[in-house]
Amino acid sequence: MGSTTYQSSGRTFQATAVAIAAYSAVSLDSNGLIAVSGDNATEQCIGVTTEDIAASGYGNVQLFNAGGTCEILAGGDTIAVADTVYLDGDGKVGQDTSNTKIGLALQASSTDGDVIEVYPQNMALIA
Repeated sequence: MGSTTYQSSGRTFQATAVAIAAYSAVSLDSNGLIAVSGDNATEQCIGVTTEDIAASGYGNVQLFNAGGTCEILAGGDTIAVADTVYLDGDGKVGQDTSNTKIGLALQASSTDGDVIEVYPQNMALIA
């Protein structure tokens, strides 16, 4: 697979036919393509894009299992430092506890599109 790059903290993936903004939470589909993560309790989010990715293009994803923190888009909910954040649709995080838990906010946000630092936790969903 010449189009895939493996690193200790990230991996190159191909996007679906929809462009993905930098710092978006992404999920993997059955074809091995990435798309922005939705807002439901069963979303299998794998990591965060580190760059803008064109439709059907290739880009790096910082994998949640790599350790450390990540930068991720906030969805507009008021988020305080030390709040638990959850997927909020469109690849962003927010405060809706009925969605997939992402981790602990290390920065505050109250504006849609803010990029905040998050410590990812409890990312494994076992079916």
